[in-house]
Amino acid sequence: MLHSLPPDLRSWTKILVKKYGLRAGQRMGQHFLVDKNVVRDIIKAAELNNTSKVLEVGGGLGVLTLALLESAGRVVVVELDNALVQVLQKLAVTGEKLKVLPGDILKTSDEELIKNLDIKNNQEFIIAANLPYEISGAFLRRFLGGDLLPQAMVVLLQLEVGERLVAPPGQTSLLTLSAQLACSNLELVRVIPPSAFWPEPRVTSCLMKLTIRTKMEKEALILPAEEKLLWRLARVGFASRRKVLINNLNSVLKLERSELEKIMGSLGLNLKMRAQELSLDQWISLTRTLKDLIKN
Repeated sequence: MLHSLPPDLRSWTKILVKKYGLRAGQRMGQHFLVDKNVVRDIIKAAELNNTSKVLEVGGGLGVLTLALLESAGRVVVVELDNALVQVLQKLAVTGEKLKVLPGDILKTSDEELIKNLDIKNNQEFIIAANLPYEISGAFLRRFLGGDLLPQAMVVLLQLEVGERLVAPPGQTSLLTLSAQLACSNLELVRVIPPSAFWPEPRVTSCLMKLTIRTKMEKEALILPAEEKLLWRLARVGFASRRKVLINNLNSVLKLERSELEKIMGSLGLNLKMRAQELSLDQWISLTRTLKDLIKN
């Protein structure tokens, strides 16, 4: 594994940045991965084989791309920076396993990704990426709750975002809830120091693996109509995190407060609980109890 990578990634990266006149650093949001151990951990977590189809986002200089090509059957890279697209396309001429798509992953259509990945259905591909951190929230929303779902995502994120994804009751957010609904497993694989990148970012990173539920698994957990109501309740609950949940709900639901108190009591929910203190199971139970009582 990693036979295609140069011995010294840091020096190699600096040479290529200078050779191609590339821009890097905090202002550009471009921090190149230069730690082979991290690359190795990404490949290991992705559990690829020679039939795997991988979507990589932000290919950079192709460090992770080269490693993915050693293990996967097909790799599609979406890269926004035109200068880096030219570097990646030099890798693409070596074979048909790699396709480089210039553009913004947040604007690239599902149809284009499906065509280039050569897939027919959801969850026939894996995402592996050193994500540009400024798009991580929007990226996660798209691939956790959109129409095109991967089998799994193995991504580098800002540690703060990774910790929010796996936050326990008491520290949860809408992002936590979204990830828990969409994923059968959320794993913070490892913490990654700034020294794993060049130039070094000002934040600590982490490697996350998100295993996405199949449609059948998701509907066994919660039906689509129930999920719609759950999000309505959750958005109300998290809108004022300092307020207790019952006050937030009482302000928008056409129910008597005494009725809400009775419902929460029947579910074992403390009336002083805030939205961030509920577990996913408690949100689902609350949703199911309220669904027949709430009128649009």
